[in-house]
Amino acid sequence: MASPSTDDAAAGDAGRRIRLDADDRRDQILKGARRLFAERPYSGVSTTELAAAAGTTRTNLHYYFGTKRGLYLEVLREFGQLPALPAERAGRATGPAELARLFARWLDVLEQHPQTIMTMIGTTAPGSDPEVEAVFRDGLRAWEDRLIAVLELRDDPSTRAMIRSFQGMVSAAIAEWLHGSSLTKAQVQALLTRTLLCIAEDVAR
Repeated sequence: MASPSTDDAAAGDAGRRIRLDADDRRDQILKGARRLFAERPYSGVSTTELAAAAGTTRTNLHYYFGTKRGLYLEVLREFGQLPALPAERAGRATGPAELARLFARWLDVLEQHPQTIMTMIGTTAPGSDPEVEAVFRDGLRAWEDRLIAVLELRDDPSTRAMIRSFQGMVSAAIAEWLHGSSLTKAQVQALLTRTLLCIAEDVAR
């Protein structure tokens, strides 16, 4: 594998490209890729466009991520992570109000990346991409853990089955909002929050 260029100005376009350390260069590539994949499907984005969006070269792109597909999967993995709590509240915020805030933060992220989330939701269809589906499933399992913690539910197979069923409704609601325009963001947030609180009441009985 070729080593990354140490001075992108050598590739021309010296006025736009700057020297960055390895972590900054990688983050810059991811930032550009997130923007492009949020706007267009995977097949509609070229490696040339990805390199241009990051202000770097295709050589650097391949060095850090191997292939366009490798970069795409990394974007999906990052996207599947849950919204972080503010540092001062991390690890101790629970209850209905925190649940509403969690969904609000998450929906803000989805609104900025509509193409990405619709791609991930589409992986539940038969014959979908197994690698993308694996990323999506990992994200759903992380959501199970977070929701159980936020609502302080007992962690058993029945509770997790209820949350997985709820997640199916989440995907449908998101599609109605972003793709069908039948629901507003506020309606989706209210629907998700109220439904999960009803599930929590049932679990607590």
